[in-house]
Amino acid sequence: MSDLTLNSFPIDGVVFAWAMTSSGENYEIPLDQITEKLDDSQQSIWLHLNLAHSQVQRWLDKTPLIPERVVEMIHEGVTRSRLERIEKLDDCLLMVMNDFHQEFGVKEGEATLGTLWAILTPRLMISLRNKPLNTTDKLRADLRDGQLHPHSAIELFHELIDLRAEYLRTLLIRLSEKMDDLEELLLKGREIPEHENLGRIRIHCSRLRRQFAPELVALHRLQKHLPYWFSAQDKTRLSDDLDLLSFLVQDISNLYDRAKVLQDEQAAHVAEFNARNLQVLSIMTVIFLPMTLLTGIMGMNMEDLPGLKGSFYGVMMLMAACGGLVYAGLKYKKII
Repeated sequence: MSDLTLNSFPIDGVVFAWAMTSSGENYEIPLDQITEKLDDSQQSIWLHLNLAHSQVQRWLDKTPLIPERVVEMIHEGVTRSRLERIEKLDDCLLMVMNDFHQEFGVKEGEATLGTLWAILTPRLMISLRNKPLNTTDKLRADLRDGQLHPHSAIELFHELIDLRAEYLRTLLIRLSEKMDDLEELLLKGREIPEHENLGRIRIHCSRLRRQFAPELVALHRLQKHLPYWFSAQDKTRLSDDLDLLSFLVQDISNLYDRAKVLQDEQAAHVAEFNARNLQVLSIMTVIFLPMTLLTGIMGMNMEDLPGLKGSFYGVMMLMAACGGLVYAGLKYKKII
């Protein structure tokens, strides 16, 4: 391990560090012992770093643990899902992944997405993020509670993928249940509440699909060009991850289509309601039209108007001519 890497290790920028052994023993590494554990070739290490910390950013520019290409992409702000193999550091694997922000006070079904950078080698996984993310925090809690016992960094990576997929599945279930309630309201002829905005659900599904569909493509590419240090069991788990993510992306598309259909159905109900009201208004207009015409004609007082005294029939003919011209114009324009 390079002295530069050890001496300048950004302890203040470490969120946490975890050690794993082939026997299944794992524990959280005290910050002051990280340098020592990195030198131990018998252990696999997970380092989770805060990318927003200035010391971490300076360390990235100096450390040989992370390839220069990865550092350049981080500085460029690349956030689209991707997987790349880098033929350095024992065939390093770079992953730019979507994860959900760990936020409080956010309504169900409105989780926002953040970016998780992960660099994976046979015995080391370095993950970086700008803001707290749900999956990494949940994975740390499960490790502390003894619910998970990974033997290597690769196995830990699979656990990370599984936990994120589980959170996404839970989110989609909540959205699906909300859609069921809205469909039931519409079928019963009730008005959908304003806060249950179908457009918001549709936009949220569109964003999820736009973020996770490229990741599905990236995993397919990885499956075709796996690093040599992926075991047969790792390949099987990666296939399972692909199947689950494919199902979730398809579920996102189905929810998007359901929201679109429900929006169209709601618009049809509104149009039907408006047409019914216009029909009632048209009938009322037809009923009162003769009375309005009679009262208008009988209410005309032409005796006091200069030049119109005794010309009642002339005014009636002028009104009839105007009406005929309007009718002919509407006919000509094919409006009626």
